[in-house]
Order: sequence, then C-alpha cells, then structure tokens
Amino acid sequence: MAQYAQRSSVAFHTQLFFKSKGVVSEEGFVLFVRKNAVVVLIPKYGLEGMVFFDSKDLKLNVTFDEEGPTLCVEGIALNMFDRVCVRVSLDSSNLQHQRIRMHLVRPEV
Repeated sequence: MAQYAQRSSVAFHTQLFFKSKGVVSEEGFVLFVRKNAVVVLIPKYGLEGMVFFDSKDLKLNVTFDEEGPTLCVEGIALNMFDRVCVRVSLDSSNLQHQRIRMHLVRPEV
C-alpha cells in the first residue's frame, strides 16, 4: 500500500512540475524499442516516457525489426541508446487523469 502511495505522489508532483514549466523540449535517450513506440529517458528530470507513432489521426509508415531492435518511422531508424529530442507537456484533456505526453522533435518524423 505504501508503494502505491509513493508512486501516486511522484506522479502527482511530476504533473505539478510540468504544469508550472509548460511545454519543454529536452534531450533524451531511447531505452527500449517497441512495435509502435519508443521509451525515452530524459536524464535531466529522471523521467521515462513513451513516444507513440500510431494514432487515429496520423498514419505513419512504421516498420519494426525485432533483431535490431529497430523501429523505422518514415525512413528514420530509431535504435536503443540513440540520442533524441522530445517535447514534454502535460495532457489535461481529462482533468481526473492528467498525464505527461512526449512527442519526438528530433529526428523529425
């Protein structure tokens, strides 16, 4: 129970921090490559988050190679430990379940 309270507290204070900061662009590293996303670590904030490449609005050419593992998005290959730049913002579309959103800035897709 205490662990759930700790995780919720960290998530809440992270949301408050990025609510006051607004939208920021930061350097990060690809930690994991998935079929439709990459997990990015931002060392400056100690923050991990998913950058998704499939959505209902935007159709991108995404191919996943399990052997690499490599994710090719519109001809740009993303591998583990690649340096990327992401835009971090707070998604307040649902006030009860606000979340941190990450969007890839560089390399540009």
